Amino acid sequence: MNRLLDDMLTADEKDAIDRVLGGRNPRFDLLVELSGLDPSKDFRDSDLRYLNFCGADLRGYDFSHSDLRHCIRNENTKIDDSTKFEGALIEWIEVEAVPIVLQMQGVESAPGSEQRRELLRRMISEFGRTQHIVTYLVSAATRAKKFDDFLDFADYLPSALNEDQRKSLRETALRLLAKRVSRSKSRTRREKTAIFATDSIVNRLRSSGGSLSEVIYSNLAAVINSKNETLALKDMAFVEPQDLEAAIRLL
Repeated sequence: MNRLLDDMLTADEKDAIDRVLGGRNPRFDLLVELSGLDPSKDFRDSDLRYLNFCGADLRGYDFSHSDLRHCIRNENTKIDDSTKFEGALIEWIEVEAVPIVLQMQGVESAPGSEQRRELLRRMISEFGRTQHIVTYLVSAATRAKKFDDFLDFADYLPSALNEDQRKSLRETALRLLAKRVSRSKSRTRREKTAIFATDSIVNRLRSSGGSLSEVIYSNLAAVINSKNETLALKDMAFVEPQDLEAAIRLL
């Protein structure tokens, strides 16, 4: 065991880890029993994404306010009225969809944009834009920390989305754009330099096709045309942050 962890853990905690690591059956509820955790309280307010609940007996578990998105279950997973999900985020994955989940995990752990986009391309090429995958892409986009990361997912989202999905994406894009513009201004302390914050965004939108990004680009063209500065997006120097913001609001 790592020396730092060894110093931080109690003897009971070390014993619990050893019991779990030595367990022969990977079934979730059996591992919980080995660990000594209490199903009625130790899984509240927890990030439990991507856990495998196949065959597990989840009766009596309290998952209140926990994140259970992309958790795997099958016909032998036992859930009844004693299983609590109050306030939990739930997106069950049936065991048949496990290959997709594994690819999603790869996307989540990708070290950079290029690798992430390649994994997304492969996933959609293999499985298509199913409802499950679109739901995942929306969720991942709304969790993005930077606008470029948001576009990685927007480039693969279909243009046809429901209003709730569009609202979530719209709010995220506006927040990330404001963050990017603010950072650009703070670097030079000049208002006009904020325009450079949008240059790379517009270039990416221009090269998108058949996706949500293309919708944003089309909206941007409409915004620019309405300003009578150009009839087509030929001179991108005229695109200001507020133009991009207006285009996003049209989603």
